[in-house]
Amino acid sequence: MQVEGIAMADQAPGFLSVARWTDDQCRDYLERRRWPSGPVCPKCGDRNPYSITRKSRTKNVVKTLYRCRACRKDYTVTVGTIFEDSHIPLIKWFAAIYLMVGSKKGISSHQLHRELELTYRSAWFMSHRIREAMRDKNLPFLTGTIEADETYIGGKPRGHRVWRERARDEVEMGLLEKPRNRAPSEGKLAMFGILERDGRVRSLHVDRVTAQNMRSILLKNIDKKTSRLMTDRHPAYRPIRRDLPHSVIGHELTYVDPEHPDIHTQAIEGYWSLLKRGIYGVFHHVSSPYLGNYLKRV
Repeated sequence: MQVEGIAMADQAPGFLSVARWTDDQCRDYLERRRWPSGPVCPKCGDRNPYSITRKSRTKNVVKTLYRCRACRKDYTVTVGTIFEDSHIPLIKWFAAIYLMVGSKKGISSHQLHRELELTYRSAWFMSHRIREAMRDKNLPFLTGTIEADETYIGGKPRGHRVWRERARDEVEMGLLEKPRNRAPSEGKLAMFGILERDGRVRSLHVDRVTAQNMRSILLKNIDKKTSRLMTDRHPAYRPIRRDLPHSVIGHELTYVDPEHPDIHTQAIEGYWSLLKRGIYGVFHHVSSPYLGNYLKRV
């Protein structure tokens, strides 16, 4: 895992070991991971700083810092990372990263607030900073067999009983021949995902599921020369056939074609299932402005 230039290696120490670290031990670990060849100035890139030790006691708990010989700027290992300008101890940052990465369905800010003895506001701030740090910065094209699908989150729209009664009254008055049914997606938030089989996945929150939106996102992320797209029969995917090979599975008949078992969207469906279990079971509610932070964004 990469967090703003800090590699959390597979052979990293266990959670209980890290939980007993001091602030200085956390900084030493960050320096070894971020600067394996020695300190580097985050502003000019100079590699020959000298260290300064504070002699007087101040509010800043960092006793030793670096001063760049080229640009004369002072810096520490946290400058340019998610830990910069934070008064939360590094050990609590490390614990939060461990808990978030190790929880398959995610961990809520309320749980971080309780387990790390933080205010809820601090826990919420940390969780969103960590999610932003884990977002892919360089996004190469997806290749090979690609599955794409859309889904919606949210419960029944409020007032649906009143709406049904009103629609029934319209039929009785002769204004309509039959009651209108609400669309299954009405009042819900739309999400669109692209998954590379045995590889990466990207998903994002979209305002509307339209052919123009879907085609634009797919062409922006898929290598047209080396990819084959799998989708369901949603009409929004029809125009993409002009741009790359496109196979369709009819979910009203089957989820896997027995004659062509490679044509399915089971992998992206599994991703949606895991995401929804996290939202409904852990986070309980995610508002529209922050939904993208919980997804692997395009």
